[in-house]
Amino acid sequence: MTDTINFYLQWEEYFAAQEFFRRSRQSIDPLRILGGLLMLLGAFVFFLGGWAIYIGAYLFLVGVNLLFGAHWVRRWVSKRKWEREPLYQTQHEVSFSEEGVYFRMGQIESNLDWKYYQRLMESPDGLLLVYGNDSFNLLPKRAFASETLLNKYRALAQKKLK
Repeated sequence: MTDTINFYLQWEEYFAAQEFFRRSRQSIDPLRILGGLLMLLGAFVFFLGGWAIYIGAYLFLVGVNLLFGAHWVRRWVSKRKWEREPLYQTQHEVSFSEEGVYFRMGQIESNLDWKYYQRLMESPDGLLLVYGNDSFNLLPKRAFASETLLNKYRALAQKKLK
């Protein structure tokens, strides 16, 4: 038996899922590390004196922006990517059964065996079907008509992805 959900993906929930997935893979944000290193380098160059103070000050300010603005940088990049990709804004139809998962987004269709996915992750707002090193399909919890259907999908995915 096949069950189907339909939804339009919202940018905010997609970004939240990206952040959830990133945090599950990285304990420290690489942009923050880079920001801290640039701040240290900037301070060192600044204290060399002469014309180097301008370069040092610039590096220090870029570092501060990365250290404290990494989340906003990722948010901005994600929003730009979202706006350029029309598939994100089309209706998503997802059907799942014992055999696999069927996706239709606009004119694009795919019928994937459960073996394509490595694992299922659950964020506060959705279920992430993880494939590859850094990719996932997001199924928002709001798309499931009932808690029963959500639990049915969760149980099937967990069984198939062991």
